[in-house]
Amino acid sequence: MSTVKLPQNALMDALNARPKHVFVAGASRGIGEAVARLLGESNYNLSLGARSYNRLLGLAMDLGTDRARAVRLDLEDSASIDSAVIEAESTFGPIDALVLAAGVNEETALDDLSPDARARFRRNLEVNVTGTWMLAQLATQHMTHGGRVVFIASVLSRKGAPGSYGYAASKHAVLALVRGMALDLARRNIRVNALCPSWVDTKMAHDVLKRIADAEGKPVATVMAEMLSAQPVRRMLKASEVAHYVQFLLGPAGDGVTGQAIDMSAGSTMV
Repeated sequence: MSTVKLPQNALMDALNARPKHVFVAGASRGIGEAVARLLGESNYNLSLGARSYNRLLGLAMDLGTDRARAVRLDLEDSASIDSAVIEAESTFGPIDALVLAAGVNEETALDDLSPDARARFRRNLEVNVTGTWMLAQLATQHMTHGGRVVFIASVLSRKGAPGSYGYAASKHAVLALVRGMALDLARRNIRVNALCPSWVDTKMAHDVLKRIADAEGKPVATVMAEMLSAQPVRRMLKASEVAHYVQFLLGPAGDGVTGQAIDMSAGSTMV
């Protein structure tokens, strides 16, 4: 008894004809949610990962549950990372693109030597580096030829800031992951890049501004104005602007870009 095998080019045509499968980590809010909503307007199957599972369920319903699936994802739990990727691949097949928008920004002041401060420093690294690395490592094991990986880094991947030692260190480390993976995965035609935005109008950014304002005894509006005054373009970015850059990198126009930390800092860093 013989089996029929598709010619290799026919197999590739069949794979390319199906909707691309994009896994968005951190899809419950902020940049991740903006990415999911933008990609939901096109022919993508979306696996939406985050800890806030109920918010993901609502987002999946908005996008259409035939094309969007909520998966529980906790980057501090390696078993959760494994389960999320297995569930995503079981639903939509191999991951074609991975968007890493999950993260934390815990305060880490230089003069705070408390156990809580040290735990916050470790958590910045655990979520933004270790967990993010484990997810990227696992998701690319079966990633299709020509796949894409996009890390959401930060303007603090390029410089430091008082009170943000753990966060800045973690985002510097992300660029090391990007550059190493870009070299490692080039043989499979997989492109790996990072976006480095400055202040983005998200809950995380507003939480940080409030934290600074409380510490300095100033109104939040005053702190925001001071922060934005350091930028030539004196406004916060919209999450949708970052999402459109992600969309560009996932598409055919992004095929010649890999190993890059793409600046979106409203001019606050110029290289």
